[in-house]
Formats: sequence, C-alpha cells, structure tokens
Amino acid sequence: MKRNLFKQMRNEWRDNVWLIIELMVVCLAIWIIMVLLFVRTEGLFTPRGYNPDNVYSLSANTVPKESTDYIELESDDDYFADLKTLIGRIKDNPNVEDVTIHWNGLPYNYDHSGNRLFLFEERDTIGYYGNRRTVTPDYIKVMGITSKTGATTDQLVEMLRQGEILISDDNQEYPGDPYKLKGKKVIFGNDSSTVMRVGDIIQKVRRNDYELSWGASIIYPLNENRAWGGLAIRVKPGTGKAFAEDFKKDINLRRLRNTYLADLEALSDIREGNQRSIETDLRLYYVMIGFLLMTVFLGLLGTFWFRLQQRVSEIAIRKVVGAKKSQVFRRILSEGLLLLCIAVIIVSAIMWSLILTDFEMINIGLEWYKILALEAVTVILVAVGIIISLWWPAKKAMAIEPAIAIKDE
Repeated sequence: MKRNLFKQMRNEWRDNVWLIIELMVVCLAIWIIMVLLFVRTEGLFTPRGYNPDNVYSLSANTVPKESTDYIELESDDDYFADLKTLIGRIKDNPNVEDVTIHWNGLPYNYDHSGNRLFLFEERDTIGYYGNRRTVTPDYIKVMGITSKTGATTDQLVEMLRQGEILISDDNQEYPGDPYKLKGKKVIFGNDSSTVMRVGDIIQKVRRNDYELSWGASIIYPLNENRAWGGLAIRVKPGTGKAFAEDFKKDINLRRLRNTYLADLEALSDIREGNQRSIETDLRLYYVMIGFLLMTVFLGLLGTFWFRLQQRVSEIAIRKVVGAKKSQVFRRILSEGLLLLCIAVIIVSAIMWSLILTDFEMINIGLEWYKILALEAVTVILVAVGIIISLWWPAKKAMAIEPAIAIKDE
C-alpha cells in the first residue's frame, strides 16, 4: 500500500509541487510570527527579579528658597536628616513593612543608566556591563531581591550596608562566568579611585515584565546617612488604600521643614502605564496570528476538499475492492502529512542554513534550541490543520455510495 501511495504521488507530481509550495509558505509565515511573538512575550515566563506587588513610589522634593514657606537651615546635612526622619515616620505607620531610597531603583522606567565593571587586580579589558541601581540596603526587602547562591535577605542587606555591590547572573556581553566575580574587587569604568567588592550574585532585576536583553543588573549601595532620591515603600498586603489615606491626611508623613514627599503612586499603576503600548502591540500580534491561522486552515480545507472531490471515484473503487474506511482515511492522511514533511524539510534546510551561517546577523534574541522548539510547534499546528482539513472532506467523500460515485466512469 505504501508503494502504491508513493507511485500515485509521483504520478501526480505537478499538483503535489504546488501544494508543497503552499505548505512551505504557510510553515514559514507561521514560524516567523511565532518567533516574533515569543521574543516579545518570553519575559512573561522568566523571573522578573523583583516583586512589584504592594509597592508604592514617592519623590523627595525641597521647598525653593524663593517660596514664602522656605525655612532657613544651618547646612545641607539638615535635608538628609529631615528625609531620614520622614522615612522613620513612614516606617512607624502600621501599614508599612519597609522603605528604601533609590536612584533608578524602580523598574518600568526604561532608564539606560549603565556601568561597566572591570576586575581591579587582574586589570581585565572586557568588562561586565549592567543597569546600575543605586539604593539603600532596605531595597532588598522592599523589592524582594533574591540571591542566586542561597544568601538570605538579611545577608544581602548587610552586604550593601558594608559597601559591597550585587550583580546579576545574566550578562550576554560578558564572556566569563559572573559567579566567578563573587568576592572579587572591581572598579567602575576607568575610575580606579573607587574599588568595590562584589558581595553576591542575584536574580536579574529586569526593566519590565517583557524585556529580557538590556543589560545585567548592578545593585550599588547608597549611604543611608546622606541618601537622597526617590522612595519605594512596601506596604502590608491589602493595606495600600489605607496607607494612601494616612499619607494624604497626615502632613507629618509628607513634610518636615523644607523637605516634602509627593507623587504617591502604586508600582502596579506605573507598570500598567509603562506597558500599555507593549500590550497593545501584543494584542495586534494575537489578532494577526488568529487571522493568519484561520486563513491558512480555510485555505488548506479548500485545497484538500478540491483534491478529494477529484478522488471520489477512486475512494469508491477502493471500498468496492474491500478497503475499510479506516484504511482509506489513513491513506489520505498519510499523503497530506507526507507532503507536509517534504515542505518542512525544504524550509528547514533553507532557514537553518541561514541561521547557522550567521547566527549573530539574525539577532532575534533567541537561542537556537528555542527557535527549533518554535519550528516544532509550527509543524504541529500545520499538521493539526491538515488533519482537520482532511477529516471532513474525507468523511463526506467516503459517505457516498460506490454505485453513485462511479456511475459516470
């Protein structure tokens, strides 16, 4: 039966060539869209490196000297002391767990503040590049930063308090093993005047839920006694609204002399505004994929329906000579899947020759095994479409009585 199938396909090679070309185009189109979609959504399946739930943002500001509310202070140190006092008051609020001061510490802001670390003693020339987040030690607790080596939260806090930095294990530009940097002395760029020690390796703090590729993460300690910047506040679960009401009503939480806090906003709201355009684009991708799959499957259904209508008499003859419906259906299905295999082999040979020849030129941000997995998903989708497209026309064709099917022969 297999020999007869191959012989029949060879005799009908002209029609099969056009169907193979159609399947090649279908596979290639779905494969490309699957890759593009996965690139945009891979971050959703990857740890963010932080916990944005129940986190609020505040900005620290000062009253200008021109204002009638301005109070003359003895020195600039009073500003740092006043901000520290305000933070202490916020910590005393029953709804608050922890507070931190930061520069570029929160995600969802697309800040490109980066630094390159170089080993101090080895005098290496290939640096470790990361997105620098300058923070006070309690940042670890507020944002839920986790160690990749088993260090506890308190240990990470103490490392920052001792003046050590934390780096992530993800750095596509760095050729070495980031874990080997732990405990090493490093400098930032060409500034050899400041030597710091790498305390631990942490989970990368990504800039949003979707982005993966931009830089690693460097957590840089900020002096708690002379710290100034934005505030990040972690409240107890379910108490966000209560804290917002307390902050609104109690001026002692908002202002001390010339220092005042403003712009209270939930990190979840910042995330929603930041990612709105990305999610709009993704919905467009989903619509495109749905429309493409529907068009493809309708096209396959029409193509195979037409092919099977031309073979109604052939199916009838096979039934007359004793072939069972299951045998006829397996033959029809085998032909469709065999044509798909030929199309996939040709497409794979062309595309993988391009990918493996110059993988960096393709630069789609995916490892080769992920591209291969997406190709497998594409083949499965098309195969399911072929099976569905063949099942209904084949069922209708086999339901015709042989005498009716071959009366015109």
